[in-house]
Amino acid sequence: MQKNVISFREHRELGEVAWLRDHDYALALAAEQGKPVLLLFQEVPGCSTCVRFGQDVLTHPLMVELIADRFVPVAIFNNHPGADAEILRRYDEPSWNNPVVRFLGPDGAQLLPKLADRYDALGLHDKITAVLEMLGNDVPGYFQLLGRDLLVEYGLSKCVTYTTPCFWSGETSLAQHRAVITTDAGWIDGEEVVQVHFDPREVSRADLDAYARTEGFSPIESGGFELDGEPQYYLHKNAACHLPLTPAQRTRINLAVPYREWLANLLSPQQSAWLADARLQRSSGEATYRQDIRKSWPALAAQLGLVGKEK
Repeated sequence: MQKNVISFREHRELGEVAWLRDHDYALALAAEQGKPVLLLFQEVPGCSTCVRFGQDVLTHPLMVELIADRFVPVAIFNNHPGADAEILRRYDEPSWNNPVVRFLGPDGAQLLPKLADRYDALGLHDKITAVLEMLGNDVPGYFQLLGRDLLVEYGLSKCVTYTTPCFWSGETSLAQHRAVITTDAGWIDGEEVVQVHFDPREVSRADLDAYARTEGFSPIESGGFELDGEPQYYLHKNAACHLPLTPAQRTRINLAVPYREWLANLLSPQQSAWLADARLQRSSGEATYRQDIRKSWPALAAQLGLVGKEK
């Protein structure tokens, strides 16, 4: 099998991760780099489930970056003969199967039970987080925020809207609650409001309402919510507004900026590199932070390139 990175963009089932194709070489590289191995068994070309896993799970820029930064990724095609079939037999994996992800140490030992029969980004995120914690590695702040974004994306968060005397300060006040994932400043019938998504596992709606009232805010029905022209006001005035960001990232950065908190842990290495690039402002619009990161990320990469790659 080849040692070089596969041309992953030729296979929709592999998403945007740059995969090795040689299992034993991946283990050797993992030992050299002191990283675990993320081993994907995937059908290529594959069924709709396999394609969705590649396109919905393995294309999010922050998921792709974390895998590249913290793992040695290797893909084994479960519907190919030869060396691929031999690795399937070694792990007792069936051929022509839906995606399966294993997490290995450099010695090939399984670190945690494999991810199987679950094909959503939240499932992979939770498993990756568990592996990093098991190994005693830090879970980067940007990746923790991605997990919170996925709660919103998969409909596991709750939404509530509060009236505020000033929605700019309202955003920062509400964002300080541990359960709040995103905040957006806007209007309902001419009244300034802040709409939030929160994690119901961390706080009840009643308790969040009580917290809001102590800050001088009142819950209101969210029908007719209109987003303000400058949501995340403090972020909008910062150079980070030119970055591709997720909703949870922009909420946390909007809180960090007025309190002069360090932004680095809220950004991925690539985002930090772009923020330090003198060309960022003229290569990206002031509303880039509000765009879908799956679209704004490749657009900026085309302008400025990626860390570790030729520009």
